[in-house]
Parts: sequence; structure tokens; C-alpha cells
Amino acid sequence: MDSLGVLLVAPMNAYLEQELDRRCRLFRLWESPADRRDDYLRAHASSIRAVVPYAPHGVDAAMIDALPSLEIVSSYSVGIDRVDLDACRRRGVRVTNTPDVLTDDVADLAVGLAIAALRKIPQADRYVRAGKWKSKGDFTLTTRFSGKRVGILGLGRIGLAVAKRAEAFDCPISYHSRSEKPFPKYKFYPNVVDLAANCDVLVVACSLNPETHHIVNRKAIDALGPEGVLINIARGAHVDEPELISALLEKRLGGAGLDVFEDEPFAPEQLFELDNVVLVPHVGSDTEETCRAMADLFSGKRVGIIGLGRIGLAVAKRVEAFDCPVNYYQRTKQDHPGYTYYPSVAELAASSDVLVVACPLNEHTRHIVNREVMEALGPRGVLINIGRGPHVDETAMVAALADGRLGGAGLDVFEDEPNVPEALLGMDNVVLVPHVGSATHETRTAMADLVLGNLEAHVAGKPLLTQVV
Repeated sequence: MDSLGVLLVAPMNAYLEQELDRRCRLFRLWESPADRRDDYLRAHASSIRAVVPYAPHGVDAAMIDALPSLEIVSSYSVGIDRVDLDACRRRGVRVTNTPDVLTDDVADLAVGLAIAALRKIPQADRYVRAGKWKSKGDFTLTTRFSGKRVGILGLGRIGLAVAKRAEAFDCPISYHSRSEKPFPKYKFYPNVVDLAANCDVLVVACSLNPETHHIVNRKAIDALGPEGVLINIARGAHVDEPELISALLEKRLGGAGLDVFEDEPFAPEQLFELDNVVLVPHVGSDTEETCRAMADLFSGKRVGIIGLGRIGLAVAKRVEAFDCPVNYYQRTKQDHPGYTYYPSVAELAASSDVLVVACPLNEHTRHIVNREVMEALGPRGVLINIGRGPHVDETAMVAALADGRLGGAGLDVFEDEPNVPEALLGMDNVVLVPHVGSATHETRTAMADLVLGNLEAHVAGKPLLTQVV
């Protein structure tokens, strides 16, 4: 390919740029001043046979007309709404995109945004970092994602991947698409308003075209309602943004998780102060794996679980839906042949990308995640602790995170709650929440019902529901 002249319209990925530079004759459009780019294209027009655009930086008719030798537009994105397809057809220019390889990451983010919006994870992180856990006490109760009715707008590759993941959280799935699909376990709705009226979380995952522009309008938003959450991981123009803002401000919509906006990179300032929205800067496919996969291929994360009890198994079930191989450590091997058993935590960590602590706390599991384990997990590994703070040697963890010997951490529990090590508060490779693992209205109500049920059983002389002693 060394004779192929390729125009890269903007910086997008170091690996892709490096490979294009090695294999082709590469032209970097951004190296020319913005007001001189027409001159740059004219100067190199005869040599440029391929253009590589990126979602925010398209290829319009003017660029196509300026490149008489153009043969192919190879988009570094699944979306091609910013490529003038009609102009390409007229010129006989071939167009490609990068489907499938980014499907998993975008679907992951959709579920992540839903959980973050419902569980208020960013707000909880800020609560910890601002010292409010110590000064004001427990964080507010939130609501769970598990069991929510999930409606998906567009049941293509990404929509199906979202459905698969949401199913692992015991979420009933419904959808709207131009036509009914052969998925009988998912309920089809012939229009968006009916779909929105029958779901708790509405995920926008369809392609953008004239029919889907502002497909989520005031009627759809009002149908979703004051308890509903809108997740948009597709394109900003799918949603009527002024209507979304007013619905959030007026509490006609419960919340939103937004990866895309109508006028990127300009997100509406009215959203910045709202505590019922989670905003991320169009990062649906912005993981190192997908950025490389959009030029090559890659695979998923290995999840190691310490403790394969009820919670550990629930974690395993959910991550399996994300195509994650599951490994585990427990004092004895369990009857789960689909999961790989490791006889020590250090061996488990060495064979995992994400290590989840989900075991009970006792004299054997105190500091079960020590320096040796963290070294085995390594500088690209992530530690998740939803067990108890003393499961982790906190001093060793802080040092490993600060030194880059551990890649990151997501922490719901700490050794000396509500005191969180101050060194963690300024780190951008950790997520900190104030022991809110079970702090949803649904779970706390169920816990209260068990307390009442046990008391009633005791008074009535019946077997206790959850007897320990």
C-alpha cells in the first residue's frame, strides 16, 4: 500500500496514524492552518486516493469534488452520517466504516450510563471527594438498574448488545425499530412514544437519518416520565435537546445519561449543574481496545472474583453478558465449570484484568488484597472493592495507585469509614463512592421487610426467615 495516498482529516488514534504512515503515503490535513486547507487539498489532490474521516470530522461534497483521484472513504467510525454518501455514489467513491468492533464498548457504556444515572455514581464520587461523607453522613438512597424495564430504540448490532447486557441484570427488554425483528422474547412497539411509555430506561441506539432526527421529542420524553431515564449513545441529533433540557429542569424526566450532543463539543450549559444527569464527551468507543480494534481486532477483559458466593455469582452473571471470561478464588473449588478456579489470590490477580472483591470479611480475608496481589494485577489492572474496606491493604493500594503499579480502582468501601485516604481524593484513576452498594430504595425496603418478617416469625413462634444463630 505504500503508493496509496491517504488523507487523515484529524488526529484520531496514534496507532492508526502510525500504521498509515508506515504503510501508505500519509497526508495530515490538520497540519495545514484552517484558512489554508483548500490550498493544501489542491496541492495534493492528484496524490490523495483515500480519505480517513472520524465521526466529528466528516467528508462533504466540497472535499470530494476537490479530490479527483479519490477512490475510497474509509471512516474511522461506525457512523457515516457526516459522509456525503450521495456525492460518493455520484463519483463512484467506495465508503467503509468500522462496525462490530466498537459494538461492545458502546453497549458497555450504555449500561454504565444507566447505572451511573440511576445510582448517581458521579455525584457519590464528588460527595466523597468533597468530604461530605464525614461532615453530612450517608449519601442519599438511589434506585437500582437491575430489574428495570429497558426500551431500546434501534435493535441493530449495538441495540442487541445492550439488550444482552441488560438481560443479565434481569431487565425485561422492549424495542422499537422500523420493522419487527425475530426476537420473540423482546417486545416490539410500533412507535417510540408507546415504547417510552412502557419502559423505565430508554436507550437510543439507532442510526441517524432524516427519519430518526429528533425521534426522541417532547411526546416521547413525557411518555418516559418523571421516573424514567434517557440514555443516548448514538448521535446527539436523535434527541430534541431543548425539550430534553426543559424536561430535566421541570422534573418531567427523571434523569439522563448522555454521551452525545447536538452541537459537539458544546454540551448545553444548563445541564452542568443538574444532579439528575451524567455527561460524558462522546467516548462510547474511546477505549484503548476499540481505538486499536477499529484498525485491527482485540478482545475483552478477564474478570477475577474473590468469593463466589451470592454477590460474586451475581457479578459473574453480569460480566459474562459483557463477554468477559470469569476467574475466581475461594477457599474451596466450586461447581461452576464455566469459571476458572485459582488456588491463590495472587494467581487469580495475575490472570485478571479486573479484580473484584466480593467475599465476607473474617480473619482469613483481612488484607487478602495485599501488595503481592496488587503487583500481580499490575499497572493495567483495576481493583474493585464492594466487600469490606479491610479486605484491602489500603496503604499498599494508595502507594500502588500513586506509583502506577496498579492501573485503577473503584471503591465503595474503606478501612476507616467515613474517613477516606486523602491521597485518593485527587487521583483521576479511581472512582470513590460512600458505601452505597446496597443503598437503593428497593434493597433497603427489602431489608426492612426481612427485619419485620423475622420479628413477626419470632413472636408467632415460627421459623425465622434468615436465622444466623
